[in-house]
Parts: sequence; structure tokens; C-alpha cells
Amino acid sequence: MVGLSFITFTRNSANKIGALLEHVKDKVDEIIVIDGYSTDETVEIAKSYGAKVYLRKPRGYVEPDRMFALKKVANSWVLYLDDDERLCRRLKNDIRELIEFGENHEISAFSITRVNLNKNMRPILGPFYPDTQIRIYRKDKVIYRGLIHELPEVIGKKCQLPEEYFIIHLPMNQEYWYKKFAHYVYIHKKQCYSSGLTRSSKLRGALWTLMPFSIIPYYFFLLSACLIRKKPINTPAIFHSFGRALYEGTLSTLMKMRTKKEKELARVISKYGLIQLLKLDQD
Repeated sequence: MVGLSFITFTRNSANKIGALLEHVKDKVDEIIVIDGYSTDETVEIAKSYGAKVYLRKPRGYVEPDRMFALKKVANSWVLYLDDDERLCRRLKNDIRELIEFGENHEISAFSITRVNLNKNMRPILGPFYPDTQIRIYRKDKVIYRGLIHELPEVIGKKCQLPEEYFIIHLPMNQEYWYKKFAHYVYIHKKQCYSSGLTRSSKLRGALWTLMPFSIIPYYFFLLSACLIRKKPINTPAIFHSFGRALYEGTLSTLMKMRTKKEKELARVISKYGLIQLLKLDQD
């Protein structure tokens, strides 16, 4: 049987970590928790599930810890979830069969649909659905470079799982969303050299360039693109899309305000990766 390790990242997650580890404990062979020096009972709860806990300096986002975590796992296959994510029933039941399939067919990683839920536990469809994530992979076949909201680089073959296999992303409270918004957009502007949107859509790239004046047109562009492409859209998506437009508008504005030195630093980080530059995967 192919071994499967589970990794997650915590910081004062005592109210969430127990439910997450209870969710995966019977499906994995090893639990790795990278903790940012929690001051609550997070570490004690994790250890009660037999987790190997490693303390790391908190930076406010988990990306720098991912490559470090991969160095600590004992098995070749890895499952990664945040503390507010769960596997759907079918994915949880079939996960062993999937990694056996991956092992036998030289697959490096599985791309999985993530279903984001709003506060009323309704799925958020619309422009950013499906939200595909690489969460099951071979530890030596992925590279994280340390950018906010990044997907790993996969060495080898990826397999897109059908939508009946999905990850559930539980809703966050409104106060936490505002704090995360402000922190993430500040970090993102330091590390993001260019948007890359002009390569996928000239109109979208032009609207992004005109931020913050084009936030509202950009918002309606996102919704209109859904209708044109006949993508599913619902009420939660209308509110979520405005949040995304506001985030990208704020990011674009902050990027325009960068000094020459800050922009050059962002170019180097984008090219080489923050983790690799600062050796953040070291002990």
C-alpha cells in the first residue's frame, strides 16, 4: 500500500484543528502540523492526534512553510488541507484508490475542484468557479515558490479529477475576512511583479491596468463573462465577485505606487521565488 502523509498549517487554531484532524485521521498514515507559535491549545490538540508538530516563525501566510513541510513527510504522497477545508465524502472514501492509481500511472499530482461556501453554507459559483487546487501530490514532484494565492509548479503529469470529487472550503467570519484582505493585498503587492492578465484577456488586462477607476466596470465584466460563457452563477457569486474585484483593484493601485526598488525586488521574487531566495524551507 502506498503511504500518505497529511500536512496542515496552524496559528491559534484550537477551535478548528481538532475537527480537521478527526476528519482525516483514518485516511492518512502520518500527520504533520506546521505551527506559528500558537498561544492557545492548538499544539496540544494536534499532538493528541499523534501529529508531528514543528514550530516556525509566523509570517502571516503559510506559503513559506510549504516546502519546509514537504521535507518532513515520510511518505511519497501528500494530502494538504487548510484548517477550514474538508474532503467531500466521495473523495475521502476513494483517496487511497486515487493515490494507488496515481502511483501506477506515473501521475505527479491531482487537480481538485474546491467549492467555496458563503456564510449561509451555499456554494459560491460564478467567475471563479471552478476553483481548482493541487492538494494531493507526490512530495518530490511539486515546487512552491512562496507567492500569495499560488498553485505549486508540478513536475510531470497532472490529473484533473471529475467534479464529484471536491474540497469543501468553509466560510470565514466577516471580521477575519477584512483582516485577511488587508494583510494579503499588502504582501501580494510586494511579491507580484505583473498581473499576467493581458495574456488571458486583453479587456480584463486593460480594466486591471486602469484600477482603481475601473473597479465597477471590472466587476460587471466578470459577471458578463459568466453569462457569455454560460458558466453557472448564483446570488453568493454576485457578492463574492465584487470582493474579488475590490481586491484586484486595491492590488493594482498599490502596485502602481511602488518605488523603483520595490518593483525590482518584486521582479526578482517572481522570477526566483521567495522561499528559494531566503531559504525559508530550512530548519
